[in-house]
Amino acid sequence: MRFNKLLLIFFIFSVGTRVSAQTWVVPDDQKGVVASFKFTPDMQKQGEQIYVKNCQSCHGQMGKDNWAKLTPPPGDLSKEKAQVQTDGELFYRITAGKVPMPEFRNILAEDDRWWVIAYIRSFNPKYVQPNPVAKAAFTGRIVTLAMQYSDPMKKIVVSATEQLKEGQTGPAAGVEVMLYVKRYFGSMQVGDIKTTNAKGEVMFEFPADLPGNKDGFVEVTARVNDPKSVMKTTPANAALAIGAKTDKPSLTDTRAWWSVRSQAPIWILLTYTLSVIIVWGFILYIVYSIMKIRKLSKG
Repeated sequence: MRFNKLLLIFFIFSVGTRVSAQTWVVPDDQKGVVASFKFTPDMQKQGEQIYVKNCQSCHGQMGKDNWAKLTPPPGDLSKEKAQVQTDGELFYRITAGKVPMPEFRNILAEDDRWWVIAYIRSFNPKYVQPNPVAKAAFTGRIVTLAMQYSDPMKKIVVSATEQLKEGQTGPAAGVEVMLYVKRYFGSMQVGDIKTTNAKGEVMFEFPADLPGNKDGFVEVTARVNDPKSVMKTTPANAALAIGAKTDKPSLTDTRAWWSVRSQAPIWILLTYTLSVIIVWGFILYIVYSIMKIRKLSKG
């Protein structure tokens, strides 16, 4: 009897934890947000490339139901649960993120995020895009980043320029910059957020032991930290030979707990299968006990 009570507590706790983790409220003023342009096939193709690079490792291939086994489950974005959401809800979730989903406002440009939505909607034959709403004239700062590696200083130098009046450009001082390096399942931030000086420059030290490919190349991206989206920014991307040379197979080519389902370790598969059997066995036991009680009460 005590064992049954413990199982019941465990089952209720597991279900409650999962329901709580799946709670993700989108602000009302964000639900009606729409794109400022009409989706086109070219945008959908661009969105597919961005999706494969940034989203597929968790959400899986569209329509294949092969998303990563996370809690809460990422789910297949081609399915009804995602498709019934408004464009504004999808855009907010992509932008703001929520653990374990990263925040993409500082990883993907605004148009990139809309292109991903255009790609997601291409799997819904009933989708009709809301009429685009033109944006008001932009009056904020327009900042462009550039990046290079200084071998003498052993640092990455990021320079920021901004558009001034009459088509001129100048150094963008006081701009917060973040540095990212591409990893298997997304982008990893390197160092802290730094602010450009009067020359519009900021320098980052790069970990010498951070793995690169077999030639030592790593894909590095510098982005402006603009959580309130008050600036128009262009990130800087570069493949730099500054990582530790690493000639190892892909994480998804070997058996590991972070790998694809077909390459998952045997003990994880057995543990998962046993857990499912126990849970369903417990549920069936409860159903059987209820039926038995009802039968006894009638007798």
